[in-house]
Amino acid sequence: MAESQEILVFTTLADRDLAEEHIEEMLQLGIIISGTIFPEVSLLYQWEGKLTIDSENKILLKAKADKYSAIEEFIMKKHPYLAPEIIKMEASFGSDKFKAFIKEKIARGG
Repeated sequence: MAESQEILVFTTLADRDLAEEHIEEMLQLGIIISGTIFPEVSLLYQWEGKLTIDSENKILLKAKADKYSAIEEFIMKKHPYLAPEIIKMEASFGSDKFKAFIKEKIARGG
């Protein structure tokens, strides 16, 4: 089976303004097609042996698969977390109208 040409990348940031800045910069660099910031969510995890409860913004990035390395590099370089969440999922951008919209957007450079 051929690998998908589209991907979804999930990451998180506690600071919504910084999330918007990161998405804007990735759009300007042309490494993502779009970014969505979900409302703040609660996160529970173990850190240094203690249960920690924080809140952060979940971020969904849509991109072409060949841009993943640049997206990961951007997140690792700019992210304030020691070990930022980066989850890559292959995707198919659904309807023919949406695919045509994405294709045109990429052809025009955003």
